[in-house]
Amino acid sequence: MEKTFRLCMFDMGGVVVKHSEISLERILLRNFGITEYDSFSSLDPRLPDLLAEHSKAAIDEEQMWQQFSQMTGIVVPTHNDSLWGRYFKPELETYVVAIIEELKEKGYRVVCATNTEEAHFAYHRKAGHYDMFDAIYASLQLHEVKPERAFFDKILELEEVKPEEVLFVDDLLENCEAAANLGLNTVIYADPVELRWQLASMEIL
Repeated sequence: MEKTFRLCMFDMGGVVVKHSEISLERILLRNFGITEYDSFSSLDPRLPDLLAEHSKAAIDEEQMWQQFSQMTGIVVPTHNDSLWGRYFKPELETYVVAIIEELKEKGYRVVCATNTEEAHFAYHRKAGHYDMFDAIYASLQLHEVKPERAFFDKILELEEVKPEEVLFVDDLLENCEAAANLGLNTVIYADPVELRWQLASMEIL
């Protein structure tokens, strides 16, 4: 059955840019002197919820690190800059950028739907990484995070589209499952070649 798409939504980290939150967490943990864990969730299963509060802009970064120390007992090194932004140097995935440009040339509206924090948001904005998109929907602005339903509902309302009119591309299964449960068409991103093949099979490209 042929589908009519009005909106394409792309995740940022891990899709449009080569970046993994887990790799950043590993670097920070090593900086804190922790070598036995490679992610915040493996260190303490409560930490992803704390990171989500920061991504929603419910707490600032200093509050996040204070609560991080209270929860884990780990002393965060004294710093005058953003620890979350200190090691954040993502590069654009040029092949995905090319796909986005093709979609726009075909007349599709393409937006960014991203969980992010102020330090990362500022980096992308300064680097011009958001310039390719028709709109940016960031968790710190929506005050909601993926995979929460409210994140998607707010974008659908602002864009005035129905779920079935939307294509959503993300590298995390839980985000795609949440979007699919709302009726969005989803593609789990693995690499640019697979993405192009999937979009071609959907007759978008």
